Amino acid sequence: MIKKLLKEGFILKTKGYYKHAIEAFYKALEIDNSSPELLLEIADVYYLMKEEEHALNYIEQVLEQNPAHIGSLKLLKKIFIDKKAYAQAEQTAKNIYCISKKAKDLAEILELLNKQKRFQEVFDYKINDMSSEILYELAYAKLFTGENPEELINKAIEEKPENPKYLILKGKILFKQNRKSECSKLLEMIPYNNSDADYLNFAGLVKQHEKDYKTALRYFLEAARVSPDSAEYYYNCASTYFKADELKLAKKYYNIAISLEPENPNYHFALANLYYSQKHYKRALEELNLDLFEARLLKAIILYDTGYLAIAKKELDALVKEGYNNEIIKEYLQKIESELT
Repeated sequence: MIKKLLKEGFILKTKGYYKHAIEAFYKALEIDNSSPELLLEIADVYYLMKEEEHALNYIEQVLEQNPAHIGSLKLLKKIFIDKKAYAQAEQTAKNIYCISKKAKDLAEILELLNKQKRFQEVFDYKINDMSSEILYELAYAKLFTGENPEELINKAIEEKPENPKYLILKGKILFKQNRKSECSKLLEMIPYNNSDADYLNFAGLVKQHEKDYKTALRYFLEAARVSPDSAEYYYNCASTYFKADELKLAKKYYNIAISLEPENPNYHFALANLYYSQKHYKRALEELNLDLFEARLLKAIILYDTGYLAIAKKELDALVKEGYNNEIIKEYLQKIESELT
């Protein structure tokens, strides 16, 4: 009888009839209320119904019986990730790996470290089995630690050449290396996926580089729809509107990005640059974070444009003294020198 109910519940679950599946599993629970597999099935159905508190209750019951029950630990990790409780998810992933010792489970620990931007810690693990998943996570971490991740992602792609996730990361690496012309060909290799924000964002960057701003905006706006909490996609919308000279919309999307990541100095600098282009100098200066070289340079240019030549020279001289001496600095120092003599 219990086997029949379990089979019925499982079939109903796979078809998406979650409430009916729960009913079947509860009937089975009346016969055996201690089966960990049955308790996990109920937890999983509640998870699929987005009733995570109920799911947690049944997971706890399984783990009370068997703290090393991998299926329950994996579902618990999913719930923590959904809640963005990445530290708890990381600890659960470590527990899973201690039991399984599988490369796939180690890759999930590395992924959670990357999600928390603890990139250097990714390299603290001794790794014997360099699976494509681990190669991907190592490459991702290197992208943000100033090292060249191209060899690692190329190895991952050699193992699984059709994996779009790997190809998208390769595209991000090429963009960071300013090899943008190579990305158009790479984009053609990736299947269109309107539910993958990473893909949509990469496609948008390619189209923005090609100056196809209308298509780029379609991709970025779709990425923001899929992942509305990601400031990057709104920022890319804004930068595209700015390039297309639609400054009102650019301002709107820069502000959305800043509202999501208020401490990001690059977003504030971009908005300051927009204000500067409109000659709203006071508002531009208010947005500048002077920890950035670009912000300090823009401040000096604004001082020059508003007639404060001596102060602008002082700012530019300070940058030169610190080792900055690009063509823009040279140009403005020459302008100031010619006007002051």
